[in-house]
Amino acid sequence: MESMKLQQKVLKLNTQLNKLKIEHQKAVDETAQLQQKAAEANAAANASSYTSYSTSDASATAKAAKERAKTLNKVKKANNKLAASQKKIQKLEKKINELNAKLAKLTQKVKFVNQ
Repeated sequence: MESMKLQQKVLKLNTQLNKLKIEHQKAVDETAQLQQKAAEANAAANASSYTSYSTSDASATAKAAKERAKTLNKVKKANNKLAASQKKIQKLEKKINELNAKLAKLTQKVKFVNQ
């Protein structure tokens, strides 16, 4: 009877583990997309650098500065989303490792009980 309960726990943990692995893979795919968007935003920000601000044409300088600020905000948002996604992946990996450790212990208990 105890063996059946342990086997049931193992199956339940395996189900949780599989769900976490699926979620992890989705997060990895999402992170890859976010990395691409962040790289594009960073490249656009680097390419849009306006170096010749002049005091004679203040309106053009102000307009260029506003555009540059918008571009940098987009870069910041993209990088923040990427960082959050990477943090999510790390948390999922930690949970997966913890579940694997629990499964290893329970598997040993099941083997011990069956002997």
